[in-house]
Amino acid sequence: MSKIDRAHFAANFPSSSLFGKKLTAGRLEGFNAIFDVWDGLPAQGSLGGLAYALATAWHECGGTMQPVREGFKATDAAAFKHVKDYCAAQGIANYAARHPNGHSYYGRGYVQLTHGDNYKKTGARIGLGNQLYDNPDKVMQPEIAGRILLTGMIDGLFRPAKGKLADYFTDTKQSWFEARELINGDKNKKPGWAGGKKIGTLIADYGKGFFGALK
Repeated sequence: MSKIDRAHFAANFPSSSLFGKKLTAGRLEGFNAIFDVWDGLPAQGSLGGLAYALATAWHECGGTMQPVREGFKATDAAAFKHVKDYCAAQGIANYAARHPNGHSYYGRGYVQLTHGDNYKKTGARIGLGNQLYDNPDKVMQPEIAGRILLTGMIDGLFRPAKGKLADYFTDTKQSWFEARELINGDKNKKPGWAGGKKIGTLIADYGKGFFGALK
């Protein structure tokens, strides 16, 4: 089991692949939280897989590398209202509806963990039992968010039908664009701010940049 050379990563931070964004103290805290989890894994897989996990967190958190609430809202109440209003506008069931315990299970973390059952299943998978269900804001803690990110991608928990991280990244294969399927089926969408690039391409570019900085 090898540990990430964090000084090398910081010295080679790929700003050119990240729309010029630099390695701030807040971002470094987030990267280190994920590296802490990675360094403790009994079976780590390829560095390409780690790079793609970092790229996923970067994208999902809007480049902050801090766990976020859905809609990038600062409070539970604001995130709840954001999802409630979104669901009403879309004519779909409000998946943020509060459970009898008073909690709402909108998206949180480095990846957007949603729905009460997923909070229960994921909490049990990372050794926390029902703690995430009983206190969903635990997902906002970088160390726990990092465990969810890496365990979810390595074990294929987020979209089981799309496989696991090792199906996309090995020592001889790197499927940067297709790996978005592990998280979301939106790889071909083009955000208005992305200059015509697809989401799958954006995250692939982030991942390749991070891969070059890892050692």
